[in-house]
Amino acid sequence: MMASWDNRYSRRRFLRSAAGAASGVMAMGSAGSLLAACGGSTPTSTTQKAAGPALNRDPETLVVAMDAFTPDFDPASYFLLSAIVPNFGIYDSLMRMQGNSATETKPWLAQKISTNHDKSVWTFALRPGVKYSDGTPFDGNALKAAYTRTITANLGAGSTPSNYISNPHKQIVVKDPGTVVMDLGTSVPRFDLLLASQYGTGIVNPNVEKQGKDQGHSYLQSHSAGTGAYMVQSASPGNQIVMIRNPNYWGGWSGPHFKKIIILQVQQSSTRRQGMQSGDFDIAFPSTPQDTQALRSTPGIFVGNQKVLGMYYVILGDYGPLASPLARQAVNLLFPTDKYVSAVMKGTIDRPTSVLPDLMLYASPGTYTPAVNVAKARSLLQQAGVKPGTQLTYEFYTGQGDSAGLLLQSQLSLVGLHVNIREKAYPAFVADISTPKPVGQRPDMAYWFWWPEYNNPSDFCFPILSKDGTPVQHLFNGGYYENAAVNNAINNGFSDPSNVKLLTRLWQQAQTVMGKEDPPWIPLGQIIDTSYLRTDVKGYVANPVYVQSYDFYALSRP
Repeated sequence: MMASWDNRYSRRRFLRSAAGAASGVMAMGSAGSLLAACGGSTPTSTTQKAAGPALNRDPETLVVAMDAFTPDFDPASYFLLSAIVPNFGIYDSLMRMQGNSATETKPWLAQKISTNHDKSVWTFALRPGVKYSDGTPFDGNALKAAYTRTITANLGAGSTPSNYISNPHKQIVVKDPGTVVMDLGTSVPRFDLLLASQYGTGIVNPNVEKQGKDQGHSYLQSHSAGTGAYMVQSASPGNQIVMIRNPNYWGGWSGPHFKKIIILQVQQSSTRRQGMQSGDFDIAFPSTPQDTQALRSTPGIFVGNQKVLGMYYVILGDYGPLASPLARQAVNLLFPTDKYVSAVMKGTIDRPTSVLPDLMLYASPGTYTPAVNVAKARSLLQQAGVKPGTQLTYEFYTGQGDSAGLLLQSQLSLVGLHVNIREKAYPAFVADISTPKPVGQRPDMAYWFWWPEYNNPSDFCFPILSKDGTPVQHLFNGGYYENAAVNNAINNGFSDPSNVKLLTRLWQQAQTVMGKEDPPWIPLGQIIDTSYLRTDVKGYVANPVYVQSYDFYALSRP
């Protein structure tokens, strides 16, 4: 029994509606001067041996600097990266991703997992002795109540589990307090990947429903109610979140663990870099590529290098001057991707090899090969009927995508096309790519990024590439792209996830189409988690599925 298509819209609709709540969603920094440097640096994971900045503060407090955060501690609604960072340490799920793997999971609150022969029914033996932070015992009834609330509350994040559990009242059965059975109604061999998602899988204390008429949602804007290692002590919007140890945490507190976590909103990129250099911060979201390059050689600071399941790209409108696939092929042949990755972004993103990230299931590296060929691009534009002198618009939002636009402007001028660059505030930009507008009011090209709720190419592509993901549905297929082969792969990935042979063929075909024949965008690069950490903070493992999220319990300063 699968969820209706409408259920898949909700989290991304909330992303759009929350556009004004934060200054940005990714904190990778703008790219700086246009090809000012030659070459670039390759991401490394070497730990600096020299001594770092002195620590003139409480060593048992971890200080994290984000560009912006959303004080929302409700696992039924959080969806932005800026809300996930604190919540990842507050709420547990049944499964977690294993180490730095994009495909392997491990039991978490589910101590043992079993399935029937076709993997349509999943049985979970729950970890005994688990309590919420207020001392309430966690059991099968609490799990069902939590998932029912998340899926039915229509607050956004419930769209992840509702892919296969649309009726939790019937599909989730508490066999006994320690055993829960989920009947998905269809074969889902990698349901564990969905359960390990950051979105919609955190298990909240069902007692929160007693906190007001909105099922405790307002209460959870300033309080937490999880079984995780930490709980919210205080939250000051636009300033900081303070989390302290959950005294009832099932993992215990023996060994070195931080006593307190402070998450600061530090919007200025330069301030985050300076805070790492001065020793004010233990972890910071990335700054500009130039700052990242400098911090790689700074003693006592580690810069992450984990590729994640996300892509930066330039949306190409399947309308107006770029309506023809030949025109969009031409634009791809004009963009100098390799120079952009190395010289502009300085290795803070990885070279694209497909429209899907390399580590995603069914990715086919080699289906997209960046290459500049001005003569061929000119010929393709002529065949598409795009004449020299044609005006194109490129949009980006403040702090992201300016350098890609400058490169496009420069390169497209080689074939006589003029690119008008428009900078928008984030809310206005999001409205432009997710709200239906007449063709004449749409940007021809726009900078954007994406990552999935879990490792599934259908989940990744549905909101940004499917015919049901256009701004008409208030989703993010801002180019109004529609291709039968792509839609077929997306739909089969949801409806027939057990047919590996079929999906392998369909996704190979879809990636070839998008990478060579009918491109929906220019793939700029694969996202790399280049988080900054002090080298005296131990235990950090970046996972490709968990974009810039931190397992606070695993971290310590020995």
